Amino acid sequence: MIPANVIRATVVLATLFAVGLGAAPSMAQQATSDVAYVETVSGRVVAAGSGNPVLVEALEVISEQTTFDLLPNSELRLCHYHMQRFLTVKGPARVTVSADGITVEAGKLAVVSQDTCGFALASKFKGGFLARGSSLKK
Repeated sequence: MIPANVIRATVVLATLFAVGLGAAPSMAQQATSDVAYVETVSGRVVAAGSGNPVLVEALEVISEQTTFDLLPNSELRLCHYHMQRFLTVKGPARVTVSADGITVEAGKLAVVSQDTCGFALASKFKGGFLARGSSLKK
C-alpha cells in the first residue's frame, strides 16, 4: 500500500506541472505576435516594446506594437510579414510597427521597396544556413 504522504505529494506535483504548462504561450500564439524582423540598421535606433528600451541590431524579430526611436542620421530597414515588403525609415523619426503596417508618428515617411520578403520557417534538415530576403530563380 502506498503511504498517503506519497500520494499527496504526487498530486501536488502533477497539479503544479499542469498549471506550468498551461501558463506558457503556445508556439502559434507567439508566432502571431511577431510582425516583422530587422534586416539592417545604421546609426542608433532604440526599440521600446514590452520591456526596457534596447538598441536595435540586425535580424531581431519585431513584436506587435513595438515603437522605434530613430536618432538623427540613422536608418532602419525591416521586413514586414503581412506586407511582404522591405520598409526603410530614416531618422530622426518615431515609428510604431503593427500587424497591419507601420505608423510614422514623427519624421520622414517610410520608403516601401519593391523587393519581397517573408518570415523564415524552421527546417527539417540539419546543417546549412538561413538566408532571408533572397529567392531561388530557375
